[in-house]
Amino acid sequence: MMNKDNFYKYDLYTLERIYPERLFVQELETFSSLNESIIPFIQQVSDLLHTSIKENENVDIKKINLPNINEELDEFLADNPLYTSYSKNNISDFVFKKFVSRIFMKDGQNNQTHVILDYIHSWLERKLALSIVKDSRFNSLEVLKLLIDKTEMLRSFHIDLLENIPKEWVIKNKEDWTSVKVSPDKLLDPIRTYDREFINQYEITLLELPMENIWKYVQEATKNSDNIMLNHEFNFLSSVLIRTDIFLWIEFWDNLNLPIIQDCVFFSLFDFPPDVYLQLVSTLTDKEVFIKSNLKVLLLILAHNYFEASNKLTQRFSIYEDFERKNERNAYIFEKGIEKQKEWLEERKINYEILIQKLNVKLSNSEVEEWIFSYKPRTNNRRFKLDTIYNSEIELLTETYKKKSTNRLSFDLESFNLQKFNFYVKVIKENENKEVSSALLEAMTIFVSSERFFWDRTFSEPYWSALKDLGFVISQQENPIQIAKELIIKFKSIHQGWNPFKIDYSPIMKESFICSGVALLFENESAFRDKNEKAFFFKELLNHILMQDRFSQIDSSEYYQVPLRLLFLVANQLFPDVKEFCEITLIDDYDHFYSLLAILTIDKIPLLEISKDRFKARIESDFLLLKRQLKNRNQMDKIQELEKMIESLEIDRSDGKAN
Repeated sequence: MMNKDNFYKYDLYTLERIYPERLFVQELETFSSLNESIIPFIQQVSDLLHTSIKENENVDIKKINLPNINEELDEFLADNPLYTSYSKNNISDFVFKKFVSRIFMKDGQNNQTHVILDYIHSWLERKLALSIVKDSRFNSLEVLKLLIDKTEMLRSFHIDLLENIPKEWVIKNKEDWTSVKVSPDKLLDPIRTYDREFINQYEITLLELPMENIWKYVQEATKNSDNIMLNHEFNFLSSVLIRTDIFLWIEFWDNLNLPIIQDCVFFSLFDFPPDVYLQLVSTLTDKEVFIKSNLKVLLLILAHNYFEASNKLTQRFSIYEDFERKNERNAYIFEKGIEKQKEWLEERKINYEILIQKLNVKLSNSEVEEWIFSYKPRTNNRRFKLDTIYNSEIELLTETYKKKSTNRLSFDLESFNLQKFNFYVKVIKENENKEVSSALLEAMTIFVSSERFFWDRTFSEPYWSALKDLGFVISQQENPIQIAKELIIKFKSIHQGWNPFKIDYSPIMKESFICSGVALLFENESAFRDKNEKAFFFKELLNHILMQDRFSQIDSSEYYQVPLRLLFLVANQLFPDVKEFCEITLIDDYDHFYSLLAILTIDKIPLLEISKDRFKARIESDFLLLKRQLKNRNQMDKIQELEKMIESLEIDRSDGKAN
């Protein structure tokens, strides 16, 4: 009962609910006389369902003959605490009345407080489903769709029905099952969505999307698909076909026609297990399958949905790492979950190898990379577990690609981004290949110069790794210092002076990024011939940034503050020879008092005494002025923040504290 498929479909909370229910149903299945006693009732319900579908008539539930199974239940469940705790005298009468009411009156209010009533209903729903799949009157698709609508309150029934529909019913009427009987202009009407205007305009928008870059086309064409669901009919078709015949499901999927629907089909009644994605990719790449849709679009939709499904499943299994959730009631499920988690973590490694190998059959190297390197790692200061899992999914994907495709790597500028840059730096480090570092630096320079580049001025991923990797790649050049200087000059912003007509922040953002990467060049000792060259370059870089900041039209100093912070940390932690120069220069020449305090307090290593003495003058002049300004704006919290930062510097101000 607790096999792999159950853990792939359900989370711990759902398993805690359905596991005892299934055990109970299995127990009822063993009582032959009890099962025989309800056969006439199940047959009667099946007949009434068929009649109501064919003749479109309501059923008078008062005329249904309800069996009395009280004696059987008393006999077989005498020792069952769920049964003995139930207080009603006639459980049989209540159960069957409620059951037919749920079917024919669509009464979904299960207000009973005893779970045994739900359990017995699950048993009856299973019996009904197994009876119907043996009844040829229900073998047409139209009848089945109406049956699904009639029984919308019976979820357990739907699950058992979908899993047991005879394959011959589908094969016999395969055209009905695979065709989408909606005209193209009306194809989206059955879909539930939060934005009807978007759906109405979708087909027009789709025609306008360029297809030069397939993955970008897929991203735009499937945008907002996670807010869209297939209607009941399409969901039912998909769920049955994927279990019956993968070729028929592909035909049905192809007939959905529009990428946004072809994408949202995976958000169905049941999660698609990982092996189904691999079967689909293998079928599309290895077999001769006729499709009208663009094959590359379908493959990339599959690849993206597999990534999301794999990440979701890893998240689902992670709950079994929290042993505090284990208790006496769920101990068996928990132990099985731990076992299945280990199996999954091994399986997903192999799955990515298969997926990438199959994609490479029909997609170019750059097309595969465009998809792989579109995922950005997430950074959460609180170490949010789901972010950690998501990042591990990205790492597994990129590492698998590196292992399987190193001989095919190329610097395709069309698909170049920071994730790809970080990936290639790993390849260079592992292979100790300096020859390609020049081409990589050139590609990075072109990317940063382009309109596609963006940096939010944080050290979150992939930005932090890109900054460190930029310093590393520069260090691998024949003349690192000269290359660094050329980059600084290339990205130097020419400021327009005070009160410019229009501020373009993009050049300053790019300059700040390059200067920050150059600042991290100091992590690489091989970049410098000796300490003198290292110190001289440090001073040059610091003075350059301060000069740029002074002439910048942006008073907040938010851009140039980032490389200045990095240089301060370099002086503190990596290159103490320039610590005094760095501190004194910042104190004397950095105009922004608040930003200066933010920099001087970012590290636990204290300021030098000479720097503390120099900073006193700035406190007595700049802090007093800033404090008055903040008081006038009633920003007392800001004043408290400044005072705390000054206090953390442990500067002796006994000769006169600013008030």
